[in-house]
Amino acid sequence: MNPIITLPTALPLASLALLHAADTPPGVMLESRGLPLVLFNNDGDDLKWPAYPEHHASGLWVPGGPYLPLPKIHSLDDALAPRIGTLARTRTQGLAYCGNFGLPIWELKRDHIAALGDDPLQPILQFWKRDGRTFFFSMRMNDIHHAWFNWAHLWSHFRRTHRDLLLQPPTDTQWEREFVPWIEGKTKRPDISDSSMALDYSRAEVRAYYLDTLRDACHRYDLDGVELDWLRYPCLFREGEVNVETMTAFVRKARGVLDETAKRRGHPVRLLARVPVTPEQALAIGLDVEAWLKAGWMDAVIVGPGTSFSSCPLERWVALAHRHDVPVYGSMERQNRNQVLRYGSAETLRGAIATLWAKGADGLYFFNYYLRDEMPLLDEFADPRRLARSPKEFFLEAGGNSDLTKSGGPLPLTFKAGTPAMVSLFIADDPAKAKETSIEIHFKGEDDFRPPAITLNGHPLTGLKSTRDKSDLVFTLSSATLKESLRRGTNDFNFTSSASATLAALSVHVIP
Repeated sequence: MNPIITLPTALPLASLALLHAADTPPGVMLESRGLPLVLFNNDGDDLKWPAYPEHHASGLWVPGGPYLPLPKIHSLDDALAPRIGTLARTRTQGLAYCGNFGLPIWELKRDHIAALGDDPLQPILQFWKRDGRTFFFSMRMNDIHHAWFNWAHLWSHFRRTHRDLLLQPPTDTQWEREFVPWIEGKTKRPDISDSSMALDYSRAEVRAYYLDTLRDACHRYDLDGVELDWLRYPCLFREGEVNVETMTAFVRKARGVLDETAKRRGHPVRLLARVPVTPEQALAIGLDVEAWLKAGWMDAVIVGPGTSFSSCPLERWVALAHRHDVPVYGSMERQNRNQVLRYGSAETLRGAIATLWAKGADGLYFFNYYLRDEMPLLDEFADPRRLARSPKEFFLEAGGNSDLTKSGGPLPLTFKAGTPAMVSLFIADDPAKAKETSIEIHFKGEDDFRPPAITLNGHPLTGLKSTRDKSDLVFTLSSATLKESLRRGTNDFNFTSSASATLAALSVHVIP
């Protein structure tokens, strides 16, 4: 579903190290600001798609699972059924409702959702805020799904009538001959890049549009906070024209809108931002988060797209934000966007969440986590002590870090004959104290390639059992020696091969 955004040059990730955060246990900093331990982003399409059934005949999209039947909205219960009703039966306290996917949610066509009243989000908000739960308006700061889909709720009136504000606007001739027929469903999609259809933040009209949307949301809804989602999508300027000062001034004004709202509402309205996995990547697209923190504008930072865990330098954001007494959310996206083996199993999800806690996360943020059968796991994830007693699989990610919407890890890693290679895997548990610990290493190469020599934390890794299937070679091991060689925190694996090969997957399974 998600278009790909890449930076011209990949920025290096920091080396990983275990962050000891005993002085700030999970939830303490969040509680002091009235923020939830778990914040769930619903993506908003559970309301928008039923509003436009003509575009979604296949049903309601669910990452990691089959499409759900598209609900017909005859009552509030119908609107809650796909996600929010199930979520409300967990102990999750925070809901970040995506309110401007393509167009502001109050501008949705009413024909098929009339049962929800004049403003379809209002009854959902009122339901969620019962029993003291908190509701956040999640703003996509530059959504570009309209570059891929010609749905009416993506090609909004604003985008159609302000084409000149796009990063690479089509000419009038291109618009009439290529875009209009496509939007009307008469021709194929034009040959365009996804980022070309993003709005240009160097234009005052674009910044004013988003600030007006923010003001309107704050006027309409009694919000506990607002999330500025800069990862949908992280393309704000033309290449070479990034202006940090412009974006800092924008965030200052956004903070001002929330402060004015707080005075009118009589309670704080918190400002959160979802940003790339490193401060450098954020700065490269114009987001000087450190300046926002120093100015006191931020109530929490949400780190990354939720697609990397072992390879995510979360501890760097934690150290930066905590210097300003601002909490940090570690992120998980349920969609397997970096093709990790078995990702989505309870063990891999536990391993990912345990890694976020171990690296100092104050709370958890979930994106595209829509499988209703898995929602009870949210309560387990929110309890680090309970999580510590459960089996986990810790894994390396694929995908690299040039695409900010699915930042990953070093796999697949191809190494040449005779050239050493190294990867690091973060393990949140203590393998030496575990009931059982095992490892799986997956290589790809020629049918008869010889396996590389492997050292783990400086010790030769021996006794591996191998299974070969054509070009795939899988090593497994479970032994007392392995438990002694592994450690809590960062584990270094070194490979020396006599033949070219590719490391496709590496994981450690721990049963406490």
